[in-house]
Amino acid sequence: MRRVISTLILLFCITTIAVGQSTYQSALKAKAAKGATIYGTVECDGVPIEGVVVSDGYEVVTTNKKGVYNIASEKRNGLVFITIPSCYEAPCSGNDPVPAYWAKLSAEPTVAERHDFVLTKVDNRRHAILAVTDIHLSNQLGDVEQFRTLALPRIRERVEHYRKQGIPVYTICTGDSSFDLFWYDFLFDINDFRRLIADEKYPTPFFHSMGNHDHDGATPHSADTDFLSDAKARQAFGPTYYSFNLGDVHYVMLDNIEYFNSPGGKPGKGIVGAREYAHRLTQNQLDWLKKDLAFVPTDMPVVIGMHCPVLRYKNHKAQEITTIFTDATRKRNNWDEVGRLTDVLKEHKNVHFITGHTHHHRTVYGKHDATKQNIANIIDHNISAICGAWWFTAAHGGVHLAPDGIPAGFEVFDVDGSNLSWYFTSIDDGCERQFRTFDLNEVGRYYQNDGEVRVFLSRNDKRTNFATYAAKYPNQVLISVWGWDPTWKVRAWEGEREITVQHKPMENPQYTVAYYIPKSVWRRDLDVKRYNTPARMPNTFLAQCSSPTSTIKVEVTDSFGRTYTEVMERPKAFSKTMR
Repeated sequence: MRRVISTLILLFCITTIAVGQSTYQSALKAKAAKGATIYGTVECDGVPIEGVVVSDGYEVVTTNKKGVYNIASEKRNGLVFITIPSCYEAPCSGNDPVPAYWAKLSAEPTVAERHDFVLTKVDNRRHAILAVTDIHLSNQLGDVEQFRTLALPRIRERVEHYRKQGIPVYTICTGDSSFDLFWYDFLFDINDFRRLIADEKYPTPFFHSMGNHDHDGATPHSADTDFLSDAKARQAFGPTYYSFNLGDVHYVMLDNIEYFNSPGGKPGKGIVGAREYAHRLTQNQLDWLKKDLAFVPTDMPVVIGMHCPVLRYKNHKAQEITTIFTDATRKRNNWDEVGRLTDVLKEHKNVHFITGHTHHHRTVYGKHDATKQNIANIIDHNISAICGAWWFTAAHGGVHLAPDGIPAGFEVFDVDGSNLSWYFTSIDDGCERQFRTFDLNEVGRYYQNDGEVRVFLSRNDKRTNFATYAAKYPNQVLISVWGWDPTWKVRAWEGEREITVQHKPMENPQYTVAYYIPKSVWRRDLDVKRYNTPARMPNTFLAQCSSPTSTIKVEVTDSFGRTYTEVMERPKAFSKTMR
């Protein structure tokens, strides 16, 4: 039965993967070893490279001194890929930003086939990573145009900043580049996204991982749904889990979405199931990861890109860590699933996760806790969505906002040797601003006078009524700090006097008027219960002022000592387009 299933899966891959990435044919001599079903060479400038890691997603081998590798593979993934060595790059063809580190398989499982790879040398011990996630293009709300004309220019700006210094730049995208529910309604799937970034000449090599919305919802439920629903994504981007090295850092891209698509739900056109999934890693990925990391020194930083975050602060407080990982039955907060991953990583001293999925921005520092697996060596960078709230707020006349009230954007990692630093870049304001201030007196006045807000609050009584709040607590300033984590400092002065700043998770009023008003009042969709959920954002702070007209200076200092300031003239008008 296993052979039958493997053969069917292989045939599926062969018929759906249109073009393999590496079509290079080397002049180096290579011969398949006994029992090998995949073999080939890795070279640079015609010279073989020894010690390059090569895998089919199950077996992991290295090239010999002649640059030759051999894999006794069952070809279950239909692909072969290399781990790009430090200070090398795999070429990108034409405008296509996806590096040629992988190739599709085409022969029968028992037939040996050759696949060669070529690399170029580059000094990337100093490099930058653009961490982009949740692009969510579906050909609605002008989202493709917003991405093309607003997000890409900001990305190019950051790339140019580093290239002027001679620093190479790469992109890690942690999934949900497409939107499975609408693949067949609006004729835009994961392959259309791949074509878009090629057409737009995306400016860096692009490494992609699977999001839950990058699966094909037209795949019927079966024991193999998770694998089969990845077929178009493999066609577009190659393996769904793989690794590469940049300078002194080892990068791994994983697929921590197990897609079921059971019958039911409210499907769109062409969708045959409920599109449900678990947040977990399959056993074959964990087995592969353990083999992959066997070639990585334990003091070398390991950066893992995957869609769903692993760690989060409970109730927005740094004192206790929780998780949204699930088991195969989708039971939430499953520390056993976390332990399966952290057990593989426990010997590595410096591990970073780059994740997405939540459309919120949180940096969570792991702590040693015997009851919740050993996670003290891990930082989980849960990156805000570049689409913000699914491109909705700007499409309806606002600025680009994510559901936690911060701007839509991406994270930049500046890597020098084994040292990593990071900062947030918003689509609207770039990286020079890292917070936004709200005069709650003026927010209260807006809430009091705006008819749409009054209608919304009349049907959503658990939402914050800032008119009532400002009357009860006058002269407060709300500070929304975009990339905040517990190592940041937020200070404020009223004139010459420093005033107390309190970390206070609160609703972001700008997001309420930019997202929930168009979603509910404009559409007369007032009884949707999810709109009436109390909203408390972990990145908000309150400063109490003594006067409604005093000038306030706000100073925010990030984890690396970078300071951002604003001199806030009050009253400061409030609107959904305020910056």
